Amino acid sequence: MKYKYKARNQAGEIQEGFVEATTIANATLVLQQHNLVVVSVKPVQESGLLSGLSHAWEGISAKEFVIFTRQLAVMIEAKVPLTVAFKSIASQTANPYFASVLSRIISDIDEGKTLSECFQKHPNVFSELFVNMVQSGEISGNLQKTLEDLADNIEKNHTLTQKVKGVLYYPAFILSAFFIVAFIMITFVIPKLMTMLKETNAQLPITTKILIWSGDFMQKWWWAVLLAVIAAIAGVIYYVRTEEGKKEFDVAILKVPLVSRVLRYVYLARFSENLSTLVRSGLPIVTSLQISGKVIGNSLFEMDILETAEKVKTGGSISGELAGKPNFPPMMVQMIKVGEDTGKLDSTLETMSKFYTREADQMVSNLSSILEPVLIVILGVGVGILVFSIIVPIYNIAQGIK
Repeated sequence: MKYKYKARNQAGEIQEGFVEATTIANATLVLQQHNLVVVSVKPVQESGLLSGLSHAWEGISAKEFVIFTRQLAVMIEAKVPLTVAFKSIASQTANPYFASVLSRIISDIDEGKTLSECFQKHPNVFSELFVNMVQSGEISGNLQKTLEDLADNIEKNHTLTQKVKGVLYYPAFILSAFFIVAFIMITFVIPKLMTMLKETNAQLPITTKILIWSGDFMQKWWWAVLLAVIAAIAGVIYYVRTEEGKKEFDVAILKVPLVSRVLRYVYLARFSENLSTLVRSGLPIVTSLQISGKVIGNSLFEMDILETAEKVKTGGSISGELAGKPNFPPMMVQMIKVGEDTGKLDSTLETMSKFYTREADQMVSNLSSILEPVLIVILGVGVGILVFSIIVPIYNIAQGIK
C-alpha cells in the first residue's frame, strides 16, 4: 500500500513524498532507516487522473537504477545472501520510495519468492524486460552476468535518449522564453506605449493595429488566456497518456522534419540492443520479440515487432517478416537474415545496435547545428515584427512634427 509522508531531514528541512509499505508502522520504519524524523504518515487512496499524475513523479532515475543493478550483480557474484544484499542496498539508497520497494522485496524473499517474482510485483520500477531477463538468469544460473548485461542495456538506452532530449529541450526552452517575454510585453508594457500613438490619430501600420488590439484584449482577459493555455497543455498531456492519444502522437512525431529521422534511428538502436540482450540471456525468440516490442517506446514500431513475433510463432523468420515493414530499413533486415543463417543473431544485433547508436549520435550533432540558425531566424522575425510595430509609428510621428 502507498503512504504519503511528511518528515524532517538531518538539516531540519521538511520534505514530503510517497512510500510503499504493508503498514503505517512499516512505512515509518523505512523512513527512520533513512535518518528522517517522521512528522506524519497517511494512507493514500488514488484513482483516475490523480493516480496517473502521482505515478509520473514517483520511481527512480536511470542512474539510480543502473547503480542498483550493478551493486546487486557484485553482491550475487560475492555469494552474499539476497536479503543481506537488499538490506545493504536499501540502507544506502537516498530515495525513500525506492527504499520502500526494496523493503517489500526483502519481505517477499523471506516468504520464499524468487527474485523475478518479487520484481514483477513492482511494474512501476521494474520493466517487463528486466523481470524476464532476471527470470532467465535465475533459470540458467548466470544471474550475475545477466544483471551486468541489464545495467549496460539501461545505461546505453538512457544515454542515447538523453542526447536526443538535450537537443530538443534547447529550442523548446528558447521558444518558451520568447513567448513568455512576448506575453509580458504585449500585456503590460506595450499598451502604455500605444496610448500615445492612439492619441495622435496618426495612420498606423496593420501590424501596429494588431498589436494595439492584442494589448487591449490581453489587458482585459490575460487571466482567461493564461487559464486556457494551461488547460490546453494539461488536456494534451492527459490525452497523450491514453492509448489512442499515444498512437496519434507516435504517428505525428515520426512525421516531424529533421526530428523523425533521428527518432527512427534511436528506435532501431533500442530494438537491436534490447533484442540482442534478451536473446543472449537465453530467452526464446518469440518472447524476446514480444518484450522488445513492448518496451521500444513507439506504438508503430511496437505493432510491427509484435506482428513479427506472431508470424515467427507460426514458423516465419524475423528477417522475412520485417522485410515488408517500412520502419525497418533493408540493410537491417539483411543483417538480421545473416544472423539467423549463421546462428549468431545476438552478436549481429549488437553490431546493428552500435551502428544505429553512432548514426543517431551523428544526427543529433547535425540537428543541433541546424536548429540554432533556424531558432535565430524565428526569433529575429518575432522581434522584428514587435520592433517594426512600435518604431515605425513613432518615426512617422516624429517626421510629422518636423
